[in-house]
Amino acid sequence: MSTLYRYADYLSSPIPENFPSPVRNRERINPIKAGSFFPEFFIDEEHIINGAALLNNVKLGTSLHRLTSQPLVVAFYSYNWNGYGDILLEQLKNSYAAIEAAGARLLVLSSEGKKQFTVVNPDPLPFDVVYDAQNRIAKKAGIYLESDPVWGRVSGINEDVPVPAVYLVTPSLEITYEFTDSWFQKEFSPEALVGAIEKKLAISA
Repeated sequence: MSTLYRYADYLSSPIPENFPSPVRNRERINPIKAGSFFPEFFIDEEHIINGAALLNNVKLGTSLHRLTSQPLVVAFYSYNWNGYGDILLEQLKNSYAAIEAAGARLLVLSSEGKKQFTVVNPDPLPFDVVYDAQNRIAKKAGIYLESDPVWGRVSGINEDVPVPAVYLVTPSLEITYEFTDSWFQKEFSPEALVGAIEKKLAISA
């Protein structure tokens, strides 16, 4: 006798037509915005990838507050953003002279350590670069969460990295300009950043 349908009448519960999404109720990233304050953080000396105007002579580390005697541009970067990261870093290099002439400094926070960063970017850089270990600063800025990974929603990115972000931070740590791109669909404008620096300094004068 055939046993093909022997257990067909013994289903313990009906099979749902739509299975619940395992990520529907997860916590999402929430990037900090202009008008709020950038969270304080500490830079360990061992995490300095490239020391320039800000960190060239730093010993034993320093804090964000000590780096903001003048407006500071804080830019996040990852080479795992592929072409997006290459373009952003090139834009920052090309606009650094204008950023400095406008009265600000530039600090780049890399998701990769010194060895990995310098392999991809072997040429000297005019600005300071620091390793953001375990994306701790990115998490404070609301652009990184383990529960909302970039690789889960952006094709072509397979690493645990933050989303792109650039902030202008005043000596009081207030954010007066912000650029974030949660879906990697925007284009960063160095001109808009430089304009924001000049506007802020004109108001302060």
